Amino acid sequence: MRTFFALELGAAARLAAAELVGVLRARPGGEGVRWVRPETLHVTLRFLGQTPAAALGALAHHVAGQISALPPFMLGLGGVQAFPSPRRPRVIALHVVPEAPVRALAAAVEAGVVAAGFPAERRPFRAHVTLGRVTRPSASGLMPREALARESGQEVREIVLFESRSGPDGSVYTPLERIALGCGAAADAAPAHEVHPHSGDPEETPHGDDWHHSR
Repeated sequence: MRTFFALELGAAARLAAAELVGVLRARPGGEGVRWVRPETLHVTLRFLGQTPAAALGALAHHVAGQISALPPFMLGLGGVQAFPSPRRPRVIALHVVPEAPVRALAAAVEAGVVAAGFPAERRPFRAHVTLGRVTRPSASGLMPREALARESGQEVREIVLFESRSGPDGSVYTPLERIALGCGAAADAAPAHEVHPHSGDPEETPHGDDWHHSR
């Protein structure tokens, strides 16, 4: 199965991001972006790719041990970004604020992933939420200055290990494990619950950078 660790967005953040997507979609060039559905919005912390089912328990255990000392924190959505550049965008994304605790969390997840026997991620981490993937050059003029931090604040108390499966309408994300910050142990596996559908796969966006793959 293909898996990745991520932060889920709360309802307020998803709504704020969805409203912004509606604004961008209506602008000239907006038709040249394959926009992500609001229910699949997330902050990728570590994309793993193909993962043996037998490795999931050890993976969650090692990551839980690494994030056990990290306290919950507040998260908001900032301004719109384009990867790799505003002039030649391949991905439209939202900056995450403040970035420091997300970076610390991603580094802890990375340490746990490596401790579980996975190869280290060589690409630098960039915290962001992918809004859409550019399909036409006309989208290069979309970049606004809107920031959503005030409307989208939420407390981050856990990370989620997702499975990503291809579906007829896009990728389907299924939570496999929810791991609380500051507890030192993985929570019980989440019940089967599918989050539908995503207009692209997490590995198509950056490790922090959406144009390669993001965290």
